[in-house]
Amino acid sequence: MSYAAARGAPAVETYPVDPPGRMDLTMAFVGTRAMFERCGFEVVGSTDAVASKLPRLIMRRALG
Repeated sequence: MSYAAARGAPAVETYPVDPPGRMDLTMAFVGTRAMFERCGFEVVGSTDAVASKLPRLIMRRALG
């Protein structure tokens, strides 16, 4: 995030899933909602995309 902030980006976005419990580890590469919340990201929407049959969220963390 420091790279993006140093270049004037207003925010960083990510597109994780929000599994109801344990998920298939082969799909964990997209990250989970809880993981990004611990890093200060907030849910701002959802997408039509899916990973392991779970909808992908749009999460954002403001910079600066």
